[in-house]
Amino acid sequence: CGSGDVIEFVQKWRGCTFQQACEWLGGEQPTDPAQVARIAAERVQAQIERLEEEHRKTEMLLSELRATQTWLKYADALQADKRKQSIWEAAGVPVSWQNYWQLGYCEDFRFHTDSGTWHTPTLTIPIFIGDYELVNIRHRLLNPAKPNDKYRPERPGLVSVPFYADPQMMYDNDRILYVEGEKKAMVTYLTMDSIKWQVIGLPGKSQWKSEIEKIKGHKPFIWLDPDALTDAREFAKLTGGRVIDIPLKVDDAIVEGALTKEKIRQLIRGAEVV
Repeated sequence: CGSGDVIEFVQKWRGCTFQQACEWLGGEQPTDPAQVARIAAERVQAQIERLEEEHRKTEMLLSELRATQTWLKYADALQADKRKQSIWEAAGVPVSWQNYWQLGYCEDFRFHTDSGTWHTPTLTIPIFIGDYELVNIRHRLLNPAKPNDKYRPERPGLVSVPFYADPQMMYDNDRILYVEGEKKAMVTYLTMDSIKWQVIGLPGKSQWKSEIEKIKGHKPFIWLDPDALTDAREFAKLTGGRVIDIPLKVDDAIVEGALTKEKIRQLIRGAEVV
């Protein structure tokens, strides 16, 4: 089931509660409530310890990246090569904004696959929060091992977090628009051209679940990819938000000229209340 112990396996396999999983594992043997309570307490403590260890490892990785300023080395590599800059430009991000977001280029990024070590050039995207505090570096693989597997963190163990088009504002903007992915957030933010809006790029279709508590008091606009309409509606339903739905990915529509600033405003005005 990806992680956890035999009880979690049974919970996911049979779609049951913790208590029911314990009873199922016990078979015909009567369930001792005291034993179930003890197991539950032990599992909670073990989970706390796992999370603390993961947090320590993440902080160590981030401390190393911040100290070595890895993302700036990638940015220097990008700024030194107009051909590489043109890749970002073709995606809708001009050079001046490449510098603003400290985007970069990595000539030989390596990661492990089932068939061995994979090598690929990448576009690099540093993820900042608050006063430009680095929390991740995302690699957009230019030669992915699998067509639908296009992103990797700088180091395994770094947590996927949203990309904030304006990292200093975070959630302080009255108007928040969610899209899917860092590149889409950049291109949409540039096209909207308004400091009144924060555009947040989710690192994946299901990553909205961790955003619910962060945007209490906001009624966000949600514009995920066409194949994520169910997720978009659920996100909007739980946050009082609105859904924008078009048959194209937002960045593709912008780059192809199908979406302008005015057309985006029209879509926002007509966004669906869920």
